Amino acid sequence: MTALVPGVDTTGRTTTTACVAALHAMGEATLSELATASGLSRPTVKERLAGLPHLVEITTGAEHGQSPTPSGGRPAARFRFRSEHGFVIGAELGKRHERIVACDVGGRIRHVSEHREPAPSTGRERIAGLHRRVVQVAIRLQPAHGCWLGLGVSLTGGIGPDGRLCYSPHHPDLQGRSPADAGLVFGDVPVIVEHDLNAAAIAEHAYGAARHADSFALALAWHRLAAGIVLDGRVHRGSRNMAGELNLIDEGPAAPSHWDELETFLPVLDAAERGDPDATAELDGFAARAARHIAYLTLVLDPQLIVLGGPLARRRILADRIEAHVTSLLRNAYPIDLAVTQFPTLGPVLGVLQTALANAFGTLLGDPAFPARIDIGPLCPNEAPSRKPVLPPVR
Repeated sequence: MTALVPGVDTTGRTTTTACVAALHAMGEATLSELATASGLSRPTVKERLAGLPHLVEITTGAEHGQSPTPSGGRPAARFRFRSEHGFVIGAELGKRHERIVACDVGGRIRHVSEHREPAPSTGRERIAGLHRRVVQVAIRLQPAHGCWLGLGVSLTGGIGPDGRLCYSPHHPDLQGRSPADAGLVFGDVPVIVEHDLNAAAIAEHAYGAARHADSFALALAWHRLAAGIVLDGRVHRGSRNMAGELNLIDEGPAAPSHWDELETFLPVLDAAERGDPDATAELDGFAARAARHIAYLTLVLDPQLIVLGGPLARRRILADRIEAHVTSLLRNAYPIDLAVTQFPTLGPVLGVLQTALANAFGTLLGDPAFPARIDIGPLCPNEAPSRKPVLPPVR
């Protein structure tokens, strides 16, 4: 819900945004309720919303079964946000997995699905399969949920300043291609392609552990660190869109080969949790590598917060060891605030869904500042972000 700040220009798009944002948050309300929520006058609210019939339905109080007022006047008109006007889709294309989530413009989740490739395949084959399944989702949604207003796609690898995939570790056949060349074209539907960790950082900033931080890094809990970086509330990409890719550093002596894949490293983590001493020692070495990169990242960026992300971030035995090593490495510096992601697996797809929804409102209202929100309850019920300070040892 958005109220205007005194002294700020309240004409044109700004007041329209405030009115629609208030109605978007409330779903349905009277003119008086919207005026209070937006901080605007009743005539201004009525005028702004009357100009948006595609997003706002205006009904009389009588249509809601209300009786005339005590003075015999007409029942108050009510305004309803038309969530059925349209929908957006977010899709994540990982190494072997795929996730698709859709929401209507009211922010309600309307579709969630996952797919996993049973065998390795090329990037073009993966995108062809994703294309087919995304179109199927859109066709199912259109009768009840209106126009397809946008698609956000999360990919592994780097996306250069020219929009081409500058590297693609899991699908090298996509390297050097633009998203359109790779097959991510859906007629006139706007498509936004984002690096998976940047997308996850967007989700964390909007709904997760970093929602109260303007500068933070979402650092993958992995021995070769990659991170999504947000500075002053915006994703920081760098001059070549390579910011945060510490995993590209050649560190010399190679890590054990079974550390390279989640599936082959998980047995070590599981054994350490059972108390196996060899596995525990190996896990400690794994955590030490991750912590060294996190410490470097921390002192370069000086963020408010570091969020541990990725599918292993909530494995306490690993997070605790990373914390201990970061504490030791930064003992001559300062305490940092360390958090664990709220979205260990859904971050990338939620981030591109958020981006697609925000972009859709930018088109619908002509104002990119619209505070688009998604009801994430169906995606992660009963979950809360985890935060704890990382303190240096007493000297």
